Amino acid sequence: MLRTYSCLRCLWWLSASVLLPPARGNNFSQYNQERLPCQPGFYCPVESVTPVPCPKGTYGLTADAVSIDSCLVCPPHHYCPRPGLSAFLPCGPEAEQPHSGQDTCICPREGQSFQASDGRCYCTIGYQLSSSGDACVHKLYDVCRDGKIRTQYGDCLDRHQWSLLCRQQVCPSAQDYQGYDGELGLCVCREPPGRAACGSLCKSKAATELNLQCQSNREIKLVWSNGSQVLGFSDGAQEKLFKQSVSQGTPLCKSHLHSSRPVYFVQTTEAGFLGLLSGVPKELQQLFPVTTQQDSQSSDEEDFDFLSKLKVENISDEEPNFSSVRGDQHYKQEGVRSRSGVLNPTTCLHLGDVMLFTVNAHHYPQYDLDNLYNTNSDFDWGAFRRLTEELTLSWTPPSFFSVFFDQPGVYVFTLSSNQHKHLYVRVMPAGAQCYERGPFFPTTPLHVTRLGIRRRRNLLLRPDWLVTGGLLFGAVVILCSCVTLLVSPHTQKHPADYTLTATYSTLH
Repeated sequence: MLRTYSCLRCLWWLSASVLLPPARGNNFSQYNQERLPCQPGFYCPVESVTPVPCPKGTYGLTADAVSIDSCLVCPPHHYCPRPGLSAFLPCGPEAEQPHSGQDTCICPREGQSFQASDGRCYCTIGYQLSSSGDACVHKLYDVCRDGKIRTQYGDCLDRHQWSLLCRQQVCPSAQDYQGYDGELGLCVCREPPGRAACGSLCKSKAATELNLQCQSNREIKLVWSNGSQVLGFSDGAQEKLFKQSVSQGTPLCKSHLHSSRPVYFVQTTEAGFLGLLSGVPKELQQLFPVTTQQDSQSSDEEDFDFLSKLKVENISDEEPNFSSVRGDQHYKQEGVRSRSGVLNPTTCLHLGDVMLFTVNAHHYPQYDLDNLYNTNSDFDWGAFRRLTEELTLSWTPPSFFSVFFDQPGVYVFTLSSNQHKHLYVRVMPAGAQCYERGPFFPTTPLHVTRLGIRRRRNLLLRPDWLVTGGLLFGAVVILCSCVTLLVSPHTQKHPADYTLTATYSTLH
């Protein structure tokens, strides 16, 4: 028995010595096949399969680097704003940077913010250009008196002015005006009838159907999950969607490999921003492979037609009041149509989420710098300035525009064709969650307040000359009265000045 066990053990060691080397060789060859080429701006350690980007403040000139020692420090008067750079960037015409190894530059004047996307210095939140245009000065606001309420831009309006603003500019129609919120400086408009009818059922379908996946080869892949069907883009299609760099000049996948980000779709139309809760519009369907099933395509096209009709009906002044037809079949159809999107919404996002806009030369998003809801003074809106240039000057303007939010705070965007159509975005800090499943909510005081959006309160106010003049006049009157009281005893004769004749002297 012992001899049989020894023979089996010898046979096992013999087979292991024969079989293990080929297996090890196969693994090694597979490792070499999976190992990606190391491009400039990255280094590839021997034990790692994925290239590692050079950190901020450094850049990598050579390819096939194996350690972080190949990442060179950014020289003075230049900056390296993001990981994975193969060259350093100049600070621009105004900014300076006397130190080396920096990821930003310093603007020379107070109230300026350095924009890493294009190396320019712009006035930040709470500042505006001076009359000469060569400096940033504190922005002053009027004192709201006589019951006037401050708007999102700091203007003081009375009740009649608020009514005109909300009826004619903000609400889809004059009949939708319900009032205004003085604490938020927000117009209160009636929700679309369909959404009010379906309530929580509007979000029964998953809100996130698009996901941006960063592949190991640093390429972008957008995946659309349509029920049990998962489709990806064809080669080169993602270039049309994510050509624009995002905030802080950070590419979507350069420093975040093997990651997945939710993508939320927003259409820019004449009615404003339409945040889609479900479905994919025709502009995006054309970029997917032709293998899409016919029934799913027709369903999405039907959703898109519903959205288009909803957009026209919500902004038309000639439409009848929907409250009078609540029991009508027409109202029920509108309720189904309005489930797919929210017009001019308030949005709740998390760090790393991506927002994808459809744009054209007439309708595209702009950063609303003067809005008092904004909280991030370091936000780099250079991508929005570049979008304006491309849509107005380029022969081949883009059809899509992507924004990646990597900093928490509140951001307000306005429509280029109508400055009163807004998209409010609240980006939650790391570890925080939205209070309700979203991401798009109607812009009502309830949702705006629940997301923590409010006007800035530390405003510099202009001198109130009426009050100041009244105080000065009162001070002068009081001063004159005091002087009069002090001088009046000296103008009268003091009792001691009279000659007193003692009675006993007279008797004597």
